[in-house]
Amino acid sequence: MADSKAFVLLLRAQMASEEGHTVRARELCEAARADVARGTPPPQFLVMLDLVDAMITASESGPEPALAKLTGALNEAVDKRCSDAIRATVVDSAAGLLSDLGDFPRAARLLGAGDQCWAGRPRPMPEHAQAERIGAAARSALGPARCDAERSRGAALTPDDVLRELDQARSSHATASKAANRR
Repeated sequence: MADSKAFVLLLRAQMASEEGHTVRARELCEAARADVARGTPPPQFLVMLDLVDAMITASESGPEPALAKLTGALNEAVDKRCSDAIRATVVDSAAGLLSDLGDFPRAARLLGAGDQCWAGRPRPMPEHAQAERIGAAARSALGPARCDAERSRGAALTPDDVLRELDQARSSHATASKAANRR
């Protein structure tokens, strides 16, 4: 029973987050986390809970702190051998955060890695709309040729390569933020 209640809370948290109700989304996410502690959730559930937590964090504090949480979620998904669809959802979300940070080459590479995880299957909604938005932003910033080249490079990335990309992104954006704060 606790597992199903946690699942419903997670879905409600995701919907609240997508609708812009950040405070309510945080409350529901924390309630789901508390409920899940009483059950035995599968790793996919914990990864998706961390993903929703990261998206709420992005709304609360911006993409940088959320990127750290998403990196942890992807690491967990890889370690626990979650399905390609779970990993792809996390990778696509990370691409969105990188796009929000203006890191369009990495965002395009992660979209390519997500393409590979989806293995030719169409992305479901809302992931499809998110990938379209990220792709359009990257294409606009990089130009079509470079965007396509970066996305192709990303298709060859292994899960460990994607984790390295995220670690490098976190490091470079943290350095840039510190430099900006010193000015």
